Amino acid sequence: MGARKRALKKEVVISQSAEDDLARIYSCLRVHYDLDAAERFRFRAEKALAQLGQHPEIGPHPGWATRHQRLRFWIISKTNYIIYYESLEESVSIERVLDGRRDVHRIIELGNEDEPEETDQS
Repeated sequence: MGARKRALKKEVVISQSAEDDLARIYSCLRVHYDLDAAERFRFRAEKALAQLGQHPEIGPHPGWATRHQRLRFWIISKTNYIIYYESLEESVSIERVLDGRRDVHRIIELGNEDEPEETDQS
């Protein structure tokens, strides 16, 4: 009987910027839509984060040049929101969660967030 290779789950570590992003998105959805929309987003985001912990190499690298060599991204199902993360030795580091309709390249590279954030019903 052959031994099966088992994927080890990595710890998912959420940066303060990503925590702020998630809270802002939840709040915007709750204000502009309703509690159900905000809770659907929360459920989908938690599911995506768990997936990344189980399969950290699942997301592709951005198509644009970045100073973050290990940066990957993963779209939260049925939303316009994208998780930007790095797969590290022992963990998955969640860097940002941004609306994909924004200039995410500029936000990640320059930290410039002067444009208004869009909200979609999740």
